[in-house]
Amino acid sequence: MFSVAGFLITMRESIEAALIIGILLTYLSKMGHKELRKDIWLGTIAAILASVGAALLFYFVLGGFEQYEEIIEGFAMIIAAIILTWVIIWMMKTGKDMKGKLEDRIELTISKEKRFGLIFLAFISVFREGIETVLFMVGVVTVETNVWAIIWSSIAGIAVSVVIGIALFWSGQKINLKHFFNITSVILIIFAAGLFAHGLHEFQEIGWFGSEDFFFQRVVWDTSAILNDKTMELGKFLRALVGYQDKPTWLELISYVTYVVGASVAIIFIRRPGRKEKQEIEEETDEISIEKSIEPLPGETAIEEAVKTNC
Repeated sequence: MFSVAGFLITMRESIEAALIIGILLTYLSKMGHKELRKDIWLGTIAAILASVGAALLFYFVLGGFEQYEEIIEGFAMIIAAIILTWVIIWMMKTGKDMKGKLEDRIELTISKEKRFGLIFLAFISVFREGIETVLFMVGVVTVETNVWAIIWSSIAGIAVSVVIGIALFWSGQKINLKHFFNITSVILIIFAAGLFAHGLHEFQEIGWFGSEDFFFQRVVWDTSAILNDKTMELGKFLRALVGYQDKPTWLELISYVTYVVGASVAIIFIRRPGRKEKQEIEEETDEISIEKSIEPLPGETAIEEAVKTNC
């Protein structure tokens, strides 16, 4: 079985990490500090190892509290859903400024001549993506039972992101990732809504929302005979990807729809340019500038285009 959720999450987060690494390496070359690029790679490798360690820690810690399995899984899924949604909205809001902020940090670090400054900068930047992935995958593991399918799907996602990263940085061609991030954002929002509803389902299982006679505990429909979410492959696939339930309760259905609508409204609101942004766009349109004195480095234009469209 293939974990689509695991594949999409690791691919998206790995591409974001690749963009960060590319920005750091390109700017160091542009500043004439190619000898410092090894520090970026050291920080990146350390961040990857730390992320793997965090993943193993989460996995074994969650497996050590079987008597509280429903409570832990419920909170894990709800927290993962909220963080996943927040990260998507945060990237849409601040993604355009990511390149400038990273370059400012590089200049500050070099000016202060801190020996491990660049290593730490690369480590923190990449480790943040890694720990986000770990938190998201905790939610995936609680929904999907085939751990090996999740692992292989995640490896496939990372492999695809590596191919995209190589094509982006070494070809020097503009690769528009806007549609990729938009499509995956929609899929992951729906996935997050499913996680949120599944988390509430775990709390229902232990009786936190009253008896079965309570309105929110009542089953809305029963499609288990047609598309069972536990025994049929298609049902399990839809359950893992979009939160499908063959016997959803009113609480799960209402929370699912509310989550999707609320997240969608938040994204639409974030993407609408404010008065200040409209003024900046008008000023940029009116200005005519010629910046041909410095030739762009191979892959630099592609990196800038990818960052601009990463929201």
